[in-house]
Amino acid sequence: MSFIMPPFWATGSGRAAAPHAVAVRVTPAVTIVSSSIAAASVLETLTPHWLVSGDTVLVAGHTGSTPAVDGSRVVTVIDATHVSIPLNVTVAGAGGTLTRTIAVEPLTLAQGKLRAGLDWADGDARDALMLGFIAAARAKVERDTGLSLLPQTFDVAFDALPADRTPITLPWRPVLALASITSIDSAGVVQTLATTNYHLDPGSEAPIAARVGLSLAGAWPTDLRSFQPYVLRLVAGWSSIAEVPAPLVEAMGILIAHAATTGRDRFTDALSRDEYAEKIASYELVTVA
Repeated sequence: MSFIMPPFWATGSGRAAAPHAVAVRVTPAVTIVSSSIAAASVLETLTPHWLVSGDTVLVAGHTGSTPAVDGSRVVTVIDATHVSIPLNVTVAGAGGTLTRTIAVEPLTLAQGKLRAGLDWADGDARDALMLGFIAAARAKVERDTGLSLLPQTFDVAFDALPADRTPITLPWRPVLALASITSIDSAGVVQTLATTNYHLDPGSEAPIAARVGLSLAGAWPTDLRSFQPYVLRLVAGWSSIAEVPAPLVEAMGILIAHAATTGRDRFTDALSRDEYAEKIASYELVTVA
C-alpha cells in the first residue's frame, strides 16, 4: 500500500482546511458470487468491483468450476458487478475473491511510444522503461490535479470531524462512491456508520472537490479512540479509459515524450512545461479561503 497525503486541503492563506487526515490507497478483495459456463467465463461479484477492462486480478478461493478459475486473470468489464475472463469454463463455480494486482494505464505501451515519436519491436528491453514513463506521467498528472484518472480505492483516516455540520472535503476526484464510513470506539471496536447519517456531494472532475456532510437527522459517533478514529473509504476515478478527458491524456503524452527524449523524468523544458500546464489548467482544484 502507498501512503498519499491529500493534495489540496489548504485555503488560499495556506492554513489547513480540515482536521489532520491521511489517505491510503488500498486494493480490497471483492467477493465472487459465481462463475458462468461460457467460452469466456463471467464472474459475478457481490458488490461493485470498480475494475477497468484490461486490469489484472488474482482470483482466489473459487470452488467447483472446471477448469479452476483461481489464478491471475485479465478482465473485461461487462457492468458494475460482472467481468469476463479469457477462460473456457464448462462447469460453473462459486465463492472466493478477486483482487486487482496490476491496474491498466490510460495509455498502452504502443500509445506511449507513439506519443514520444519512437518505435521499436515488441519485447525490446526499452519496453519496461517506457511503461515506467507512462506510470510516472499518470502519477504526476494525478498529483498536480488531485484527480484519480482510473478507479482507485482510498481509506481516508481522520483524527477528528467537524463538531458542527460543516461538510468534509474529500481528497481525489471524481468520486464514484463513498463505500463506507467507519469509526473506532474507545474499546477498539470498529463501527460502521449507517448511510442515513450522511450525504455525499460527489463534486466533479474539475474544479470542485467532493464533500460529505451530515444528514438532517445524522450525527457523528461520540465514543471514540483518540487517534484517527474515523476512516472514510472512497472510490475515485473515471470508470473506463474512454471516459478520461483527452486533455489529461495529452498531458501524460507531453510528460512521456519529455522523459523518453531526455532519459529522465525531471520536467525542465520551459515550452513543454507551458504546454503541460495548459492541458491540466481547467482540471486543477479551485480552493476558496
